[in-house]
Amino acid sequence: MESAPVLPAGNPESIVAAAQLLRDGGVVVIPTDTVYGLAASVFRPEAVARVFQVKERAPDVRVPVLVATAADIPLLAREVPRDAWNLIVPFWPGALTLVLPARRDLPPELTRGGDTIAVRVPAALPTLRLLEVLGEPIVGTSANISGWPAARTWEAAAAQIGGRVDAILADDNAVTGGLPSTVVELQEGQPIIHRVGAISSEQIRNALGARRKVREDLTYRSRPR
Repeated sequence: MESAPVLPAGNPESIVAAAQLLRDGGVVVIPTDTVYGLAASVFRPEAVARVFQVKERAPDVRVPVLVATAADIPLLAREVPRDAWNLIVPFWPGALTLVLPARRDLPPELTRGGDTIAVRVPAALPTLRLLEVLGEPIVGTSANISGWPAARTWEAAAAQIGGRVDAILADDNAVTGGLPSTVVELQEGQPIIHRVGAISSEQIRNALGARRKVREDLTYRSRPR
């Protein structure tokens, strides 16, 4: 099977072309902060479903969503708890994923029967530019077949899934490797750290304030990674 075309992310025309593919319901490989990711517009359920097909992932595992700015959160979350802003200011763009109460009208392909949505503003400049041009949130799960190694070069992504996607937005310099994002759930009551990644538990607690109680639940396995 022939691999998808490679679009150099340093070329503005590549960003526009990738955005148009997503707008048309396509699936595109993109550079995220640590590994390459699979992108699809969250408002095109058939494209989100295709991401699961590309990854051969179980349909009950939800995927995180990438946004260009915190101003886009209301497109996905029905409320933004006060604690969220104490974390957004110091850690976005960057390696913080916030799990928030999901809007009731989101496509079921995003929530998979749950009532939360995981949101992050990436630090990778090509992906931020893509989000700005597209004007819509995108899913941002890793660009690999489930159970296979995550791709840190566009060639590695192409070798695994290049024949299953519509394009590869390539910029290996934007993929820094390292630890994944730290996942924090914020609903009513106590904030919960579900995964400790590039941002430490101590940093989260300091940002929320010394008097704010924070719980850890690192058994969080069936939600976005």
